[in-house]
Amino acid sequence: MAERLRFGILGTGGMSHGHARAILERDDATLVAIADPSDRAMDSLVSRVVPAGLDPPARFHDLDALVSHGIDALVIVTPHTQHAGQIARALVSGIHVLCEKPLATTAADARRSMDLASAHERVLAIGYQRHGQAQFRQARELVTSGALGDIRLISVLIAQDCLENFIPGSSWRADPALSGGGHFIDTGSHIVDQMLWISDLEPERVYAEIDNFGTDVDVITAASIKFTNGARASFAATSLSGESWREELTFYGTKGTMRLGRADGLSYQLKGGDRIFPRAATAPDVRPIDDFVEVIHGRRPEPQAPSICGLRVAQVTEAAYRSATSGRPEPVG
Repeated sequence: MAERLRFGILGTGGMSHGHARAILERDDATLVAIADPSDRAMDSLVSRVVPAGLDPPARFHDLDALVSHGIDALVIVTPHTQHAGQIARALVSGIHVLCEKPLATTAADARRSMDLASAHERVLAIGYQRHGQAQFRQARELVTSGALGDIRLISVLIAQDCLENFIPGSSWRADPALSGGGHFIDTGSHIVDQMLWISDLEPERVYAEIDNFGTDVDVITAASIKFTNGARASFAATSLSGESWREELTFYGTKGTMRLGRADGLSYQLKGGDRIFPRAATAPDVRPIDDFVEVIHGRRPEPQAPSICGLRVAQVTEAAYRSATSGRPEPVG
């Protein structure tokens, strides 16, 4: 059996719990250390996740102490604007990194992270869980196979009832110095990623309008995106929905149309044909941790959500925010 990877987790809020469980379920990985400024958050993770009788992970309050504990791999679950510096600190220390979304808040930071991972020959992956879910993999395969022809238009909607997350003082997400933005860079990051990953298109420029709705960050975004092949996308995001969640992506190709939604599943229709609901794939979903460990051990060639996906998302996000300020279309950087 492969040597057990010694994992650390930086940031022990809610998202860290799933990653910790996944680590502890594996025979080739172990959770040896956690770090968070909040003792209460670390107490919560240990009490809810670490089985009785198992040695609890060492606890630290900062990344330097965590890195010095001798870990092989790090999971980063911290506010968005902190990711770039934390990724760099780990990579230069020879530590593999799985970072929660977004990889970075700027394209320049995303590129620096990618360059460091390459220079130090470490794995850098992103916690975009949809990359490991069968329905989204099916959608990507359908598009990249050419079945729909050339994608010329994409329509995207992400709607949530989550304004409370962005009310000033409610959480770090409401503070642009920590979050880098609001709903668009937060939940919207997942959906921008799916638009780009499924279509395999490269963004060229973005025009966006946003509404803060009395907060310090964006809570409504309407964006138009042009890709390098001339295709367009219409992207809408809101945290003011009466529904708890609606996620819809429609891809219009020269040969057919594909729809993908959290509520309605996956379907496609070729010109002149009936609407088809593909049979669900039998392969199990692959969690970000499981994929990450397999790549580190050399059993997979690259992460299912590689760092290039983080760069593409950062390009669109950064250009959208610039456009909302300038009032004109902005090129991706």
